[in-house]
Amino acid sequence: MDSFISTYVKTVYKPKKVFEELITRAPVLKDSFLYITIPIVFYTAMYFFLTIAEGAPSTLTPWLNIAKENYYSINRFLLAPSMLICWVTATSFIQITSRLVGGSGTFEQTLSVIALSISIAMWGGLIHDLPMSFLSAIGVIDASQHEIAMNSPTIFRTILWICYSIYFLAFFILFSLSVRVVHKLSWIKSIAIGSVAFIVFQTIFLIFNR
Repeated sequence: MDSFISTYVKTVYKPKKVFEELITRAPVLKDSFLYITIPIVFYTAMYFFLTIAEGAPSTLTPWLNIAKENYYSINRFLLAPSMLICWVTATSFIQITSRLVGGSGTFEQTLSVIALSISIAMWGGLIHDLPMSFLSAIGVIDASQHEIAMNSPTIFRTILWICYSIYFLAFFILFSLSVRVVHKLSWIKSIAIGSVAFIVFQTIFLIFNR
């Protein structure tokens, strides 16, 4: 467990070294599911908190045909399967595209490194979303009013934008680095493939969790 935690934390400041070590381990699939489980657990908890707080999307209309007042309640059950779909789809895109242009990594290696990348990058959003949802659940802040404040020119929107800027930047960097390390491609190819893979990941994720 200590090794798992230290590897996880070290990814924040030494991602390349961690990725290089990760793809040499066996079995890599076990690590993959452990890493992807972390954001699944915490984002599911966030939706439980928002359900308790009776929160609902304020300005954004859900893409799925679900009433706003029930959306977070339903998301408790959509988050895990949608995250797994996003993970496998992004990994498959990277694997197929990388091999087409000369990549040498295996699907299991890509799956593992992308799982860790997702797990770390998701904290860019979680550092805002999880505390706010918890504070809403225990009544410290009003969930509905906070939703409105996040979509208005307030300090809360600024904080949200800062957190999600970190989120997007982390995804682009870690996905591109993943392609580079696993498939030994040039930086141009790695950035192109990693960036498109993140767009694929984020598009699917937004369909279920907007």
